[in-house]
Amino acid sequence: MERIIKYLCCLLAATLALVACDKEEPEAKRPLRTVLFYFAGDNNLGYYIDQNVEGIKNGISQAGITDGNIVIYTDKRNETPRLFYLRLERGTVREIEIERYEEGQNSATAATLSQIIEKSVRTFPADSYGLVLWSHGTGWLPHKIGNYLRSFGEDNGQSIELNDLADALSPYHFDFLLFDACYMASTEVVYALRNQADYIIGSPTEILAEGFPYQSIVGPMFEPEPDVREIASRFYTYYQEDAGTVSVVKCDELGALADACRPIFSGKTEEELFAVPVEELQIMEYLKKNYHALYDLEDYVSHLAEGEPYETFKRCLEKAVVYKATTPKAVYAYGGGLYLPVNTYSGLSIYVPQADLNSLNEWYKGLDWYQAVYGAL
Repeated sequence: MERIIKYLCCLLAATLALVACDKEEPEAKRPLRTVLFYFAGDNNLGYYIDQNVEGIKNGISQAGITDGNIVIYTDKRNETPRLFYLRLERGTVREIEIERYEEGQNSATAATLSQIIEKSVRTFPADSYGLVLWSHGTGWLPHKIGNYLRSFGEDNGQSIELNDLADALSPYHFDFLLFDACYMASTEVVYALRNQADYIIGSPTEILAEGFPYQSIVGPMFEPEPDVREIASRFYTYYQEDAGTVSVVKCDELGALADACRPIFSGKTEEELFAVPVEELQIMEYLKKNYHALYDLEDYVSHLAEGEPYETFKRCLEKAVVYKATTPKAVYAYGGGLYLPVNTYSGLSIYVPQADLNSLNEWYKGLDWYQAVYGAL
């Protein structure tokens, strides 16, 4: 009997131990979303990084964000690049460092961007992801043509060309991709990145150096379905007394937009394209005094098409650009600051080939958008 009692006691203890182990190691619940903020600020914008990070912290506190990861990469002039994350604890947002990098690390390269995204996704797995790319930008316009032009980012004379940016982002898919950089809401950019995000948020013109109002947009980023329209709306509200343009693009509608544009663009000769009177088009860019390259998409198409092809294009554009807003004027840094009227606004810019822009015309042929809509031209 005594042996039986001892055996039962041991069996009971073993059972309780197994139950206890189960309680101690429950299956971890993945956070709703990880959002990476990539501040490539080893340039004249670096001053604004601390201000933007404080805005993010305020946004976390105001929204009470606990079900998500906010990861931040900063590279400021004459400072060591850092990767850290923010955590709300007892009403205070803590800044917790993940890694420091060599001071010479260049943040305007596809290799560095890939490295930081991979590290963030691997360290902070979640059900979904968002990405904010912050720096200088000129849409698709190439860094190697002209002493002012660049694509995304600027660090010691280096920038990331659009095709390289698309390659760097190709392993990932984001709920949203927000460009806090000038000129990135261009037809060519969103089409090149159409498979990397559900939505792309950005401006087809320039953004004032202060950038997006992070204190008010972090909350919508962490809704069960990120409220991309609200993010853009709050940008517009913040700048409506000054100057700002913003739009939200639904990426899975861009294929249909390209299909609608193809018969319009591919059916034109170079002479017909060059004959479009650019002086009548809505300017979306002011980087050079002697020429402009980016104009409003719908305004351009209206000079190339009419009737059903044009109506089909407009229907597809409306489905692709799900939110757009502009102040009466857009701001440009050229010459110390210009405020130019916005009379026509579709939410996207586009390059208009011109006879005098041979280098840009040739470079343009390497973009996905050109190959999709211009065909053999």
